[in-house]
Amino acid sequence: MHFMGFGSKWISFIRACLYSSSISILINGSPTKEFVPERGIRQGDPISPFLFIIVAEGLNILVKRALSNGHLQGLKIGHDNLVITHLQYADDTIFFGEWNKRNAKYISKLLKCFENISGLKVNFRKSKLYGIGTSTTETEQMARYINCSAGSTPFTYLGLPIGVPTSHASSWQPIVEKFDKRLSDWAAKSISFGGRLTIIKSILSSIPLYYFSLFHTPAAILKIILPYENGGLNVGSLFAKNISLLCKGWWRFKNEHNALWVAPFGKRSSKPKKSRTNQELSSHLRFQSASAMAHRLVSGMTCGSDLKPSKPFSIDYTYRPDSWKFSLDASGLFTTSSLSNLINTLKYGIHSQNISLPRNKFVPQKVFIFTWRVIQLKIPVRSELDKKGIDLHSILCPLCYHHIETIEHALINCPKVSPIWAQMLDWWNQNNTSIYDINGAIISDQGFQHNSIGSSLWQATKWIACSIIWKHRNLKVFSNKIWNPAMLISEIQTQSFSWISNRSRKKIPIEWHQWLLNPSFYVAPPSNRMGVG
Repeated sequence: MHFMGFGSKWISFIRACLYSSSISILINGSPTKEFVPERGIRQGDPISPFLFIIVAEGLNILVKRALSNGHLQGLKIGHDNLVITHLQYADDTIFFGEWNKRNAKYISKLLKCFENISGLKVNFRKSKLYGIGTSTTETEQMARYINCSAGSTPFTYLGLPIGVPTSHASSWQPIVEKFDKRLSDWAAKSISFGGRLTIIKSILSSIPLYYFSLFHTPAAILKIILPYENGGLNVGSLFAKNISLLCKGWWRFKNEHNALWVAPFGKRSSKPKKSRTNQELSSHLRFQSASAMAHRLVSGMTCGSDLKPSKPFSIDYTYRPDSWKFSLDASGLFTTSSLSNLINTLKYGIHSQNISLPRNKFVPQKVFIFTWRVIQLKIPVRSELDKKGIDLHSILCPLCYHHIETIEHALINCPKVSPIWAQMLDWWNQNNTSIYDINGAIISDQGFQHNSIGSSLWQATKWIACSIIWKHRNLKVFSNKIWNPAMLISEIQTQSFSWISNRSRKKIPIEWHQWLLNPSFYVAPPSNRMGVG
């Protein structure tokens, strides 16, 4: 570390980590006597990969010296005949070279030399040899010569598929299986819809990013999930994420002048070279030069073949002698989020026919998701279950037994439910308003069109009422509980006060007695409010 330029203080920190630590093992709940590990820090320590990179730098120096002395022949790629001998990522190393026994034998000797110097052990049984343009027999013979196993394409390197046609949906099956495995491991019955949504967002934001940033994903794999304002749950569009990450690759190509991965593509110009990677990007980006002093990139990106008519749009990248500027972000730097937002806006803003459900900050996530399921007609009322072929003894409403149970009937129009809405309107002093359908109970802000706070509070109360009505309907069906309208109204008042007051304490200090008597009191401007004496 001293010869690599690390300071003495930093070296002392690392030495303390390696030689001053001790370990104790729990056996049947009782700790053993502490002992000092002989192999440095424990396995899984966060600093371990960084220290390994420092040690692995010794292998990098050995390979470079062998190349300069003519003992090793690397692989020449790109227009400038860039010589690549190896790539390292933490404890994973891949070597490239001409196909001959002398080259293979020298790489084997280098690894054994590195073993003796560093004390690290190279596992040749886990190592594989791949031959490009060679027969299976030749590859196996060479592998036996250097005492490792022979590999064949396709294979996986650092989690990415190598040697498979990524334009085919079947090639993405391992990725789909990863999603299935993560999702099927849930104890779905014990997790609320809000919890499931949180896990889905977590998985979708982590697993596919590595793949989406390198490969154009087939349309059959990309499932579109709408944002809040277009009737969705705001999980995000995988299509927009894929396109944005590919464009991020182009942006890096234009700006990372000295990066190793840029070199094989040749000199940077207003139009990328016709390499396989750039052709992947060019299916979404069209380039044109504007003048000798500046270049402008116009993207011919469309919203996808599944949407007709598709509308092209443009994004300006202004070229300056030393940098590129991205016009969608105020900083001038490329951001995938800004491009994703633009794609989503154009795609869903033009073509979406979904009912808009704005996010209401006064209700918990489970109430919002229930409300979303209502407008998507995903509530398992008897008429919907019958449509799916589920055998029921009756499709009549389990509360009134006179009408077919639809979502609108169960939550609003049932003779057992409509009195509850009448009392709700009276409680909120909305006697001139009527609620007779889903739109009135979920979407409409009638009575508070010109008051955003009033509209949000009234809307939150109606959503909470719908969820409580559905809960008591289920208690009646599955637990044979008595339907008690007075109890429902009391629960709506109590639960709405609890959720809304906890979420609005900073802006609207809500008091229980005032909420119980007249919640519309909090809708009026503070100067016009008259408390209850």
